[in-house]
Amino acid sequence: MSAPEGLAAAFAARTRATEDGHRMWIAGVTSRGVGRFQHAGQAYTAHQAAWVVRTGRQPVGQARPSCEVPHCCEPAHVDDQATRQRDRATLANVRGVQHRAPSCEHDQAVHGRHRADGRRYCDACNNAGRRKPRCEYGNPQCGAETIRPYPCGPRCNEHQPARTHRARPQ
Repeated sequence: MSAPEGLAAAFAARTRATEDGHRMWIAGVTSRGVGRFQHAGQAYTAHQAAWVVRTGRQPVGQARPSCEVPHCCEPAHVDDQATRQRDRATLANVRGVQHRAPSCEHDQAVHGRHRADGRRYCDACNNAGRRKPRCEYGNPQCGAETIRPYPCGPRCNEHQPARTHRARPQ
């Protein structure tokens, strides 16, 4: 598989090489500071386009720079999630990090990850408490799970904003 025709040229027209070997996005950026553009009806971020230009395939997971420069989009400096996980597993083996068998029921082929230092963890267990929104009111936070979204953040019925009314049963 190869990159779509003209993608490399469209990518190069929107980037600039720096003196220290990196490549920076010079076209417009989103509110998050990420370069985005469309080519041949396909939307790309700067990092996705760099990955496709280098490998000829779509990235697995998120494409990010592997160097220390946050917005670098040099194709040689961009890795996808599968490549990062492979590199971290290799680092763990080189360092001789001992892995304990996972103590959870999650499939580690799907949820298994490696930290930057090579240690293994379960992504499903690590993020279990963060997936469901909770009431963000108070100090400490209320933490109630039965919430509704408001412009000021998720709130339970007890802590809803003062200028709203409780929902009436239908």
